[in-house]
Amino acid sequence: MNMKQYLKLELLVELPADLEIELNKPYKKQVDNNIIVEPNKKMTMSVDELADELQISNTTIYTMVRQNEIPHKKVRGRILFHRVTIEKWLSEIEQK
Repeated sequence: MNMKQYLKLELLVELPADLEIELNKPYKKQVDNNIIVEPNKKMTMSVDELADELQISNTTIYTMVRQNEIPHKKVRGRILFHRVTIEKWLSEIEQK
């Protein structure tokens, strides 16, 4: 009989009192120039993630990148989009 054994470890850490108060505070969204930055969201997005969020095709995103129509950065061959920059860019487009 092949049985796997698992070891459950519990780590008890004493936290400073002020840190506990900070953790128990209600969730507050950080606002950056009228754009809400949610802590659970990633800071950057890939082409696929941005296309999905904007509900447009990947091809459209690649075309916009090639024509410098959308703010982006290339990191080691990957095209990345900073979430806050894209949100600001979208709000500027809406104002025009």
